Amino acid sequence: MALAGSLLDLPNRGARWVLHFDAEQQAFKVGQPPLERVDIAIPLEAMGDLKRLGRWIREHDPSGEHVDRIEEAQQRLLDYSVPVYVVETDDEGPLRAGFARLNSTGARMRADEVFDALLGAPASGPSLDLGYLAAHCKQLGFGSPPRVEVMKAILAMSGQDPSRRVESLPEQDLGKLVTQNDAEAALSRTIAFLMNQCGIPRLRLVPYPVVFFILSRWFHIYPECEAETLNLLARWVWRGVATGAHERAAVSRMRHQVRAIQDDGPDAAIDRLLSHVETTRPLAPWVLHRFHHDNARSRVEMLALLAAAPEDRAGAVALDTLLDAHRIAREVFMPRDVAAEDKELARTAANRVLLENKDTNLQKELRSWELGRHQATLATQLIDAEAFAALANRDPGAFLKQRANIVCAAVDALLVERTGLNEPELRPRSHYIELEEEE
Repeated sequence: MALAGSLLDLPNRGARWVLHFDAEQQAFKVGQPPLERVDIAIPLEAMGDLKRLGRWIREHDPSGEHVDRIEEAQQRLLDYSVPVYVVETDDEGPLRAGFARLNSTGARMRADEVFDALLGAPASGPSLDLGYLAAHCKQLGFGSPPRVEVMKAILAMSGQDPSRRVESLPEQDLGKLVTQNDAEAALSRTIAFLMNQCGIPRLRLVPYPVVFFILSRWFHIYPECEAETLNLLARWVWRGVATGAHERAAVSRMRHQVRAIQDDGPDAAIDRLLSHVETTRPLAPWVLHRFHHDNARSRVEMLALLAAAPEDRAGAVALDTLLDAHRIAREVFMPRDVAAEDKELARTAANRVLLENKDTNLQKELRSWELGRHQATLATQLIDAEAFAALANRDPGAFLKQRANIVCAAVDALLVERTGLNEPELRPRSHYIELEEEE
């Protein structure tokens, strides 16, 4: 695969596949040819096809000696025989054991590549296309999850441990994996739930991605749920966020939550899930830490900023615009513009707004607003009169301190609302009817 990735002229390929051959030094090297050697060093993709090689030679006109060396190197590459062994057997056990041993050293295949290798043949179990399922999630407007995350979701739906190595699964368990159609349906319901009931509009904003495959199991077993059950399930998501129960590092806790979802009824299953995220104490006041888009706490802060329905002077700020431009939660002040004692605060969400602006100088843009005319719009960016006054006076320290208070209060309010810790836990009507009948 590595050789093919370097020889094929593929769009948007990663830097690790970019190589070149230096005809003078007769050596293969990493990266594109240096500018000073473009006439004697040829990109490897140009050697993967006779027409591409001929075009390169005409454009760069290397010496005859260099052409001979390039053609010889190309012939060796294209004529190289990769040994393949075909083992015919009705017992897949020894084959998978051999595969696991071969994949235990050197450059090991990723978990999703192992998944494809084991499920590529019909005899190995159901046909499941991780790439197709990831693309399906993207089409729903949620973003494309990594293939490894889709694989974990499939394992969870099928009652398997999502953290388990696929090659270690017994043959009978591989044969029990969900079908492609069932996986697609469960992922669709999971995405709709996260976007609508949980208020998490994109995969990249999910604080703890572990909920993605746990919920996939839920919606595989319980495709239709009453509104009260969905409300409790959303509280489970947010309570796990608020308490850290969904932290990816807690593998054993994740396994227990996957096993909690059994087909003995949604009431019993939701009770078991909620028991993993229970808290008997009020939530601690939110404290800002360094902001990073991939950090769970920072994602909670971004969701709090989004909950304010951010606007600019033209109207609502489109989330798709922010995501496509990679400008979600941009800095108002650059760290170099902030005094030393305020630099750490400048690295937090106190210095971030959800604002699309072609000009990179957001503080200039915000200062051009008028408090009287744009006070309501400023409020959607979590900027009050005091913070705006500090901004207008070019006082980064005062702005950051005031906005830190506002952002923390917004996160606290969001978590109280979404976790429902201060509200009764209503069950579907059928639950109370069953209790009356038992009495």
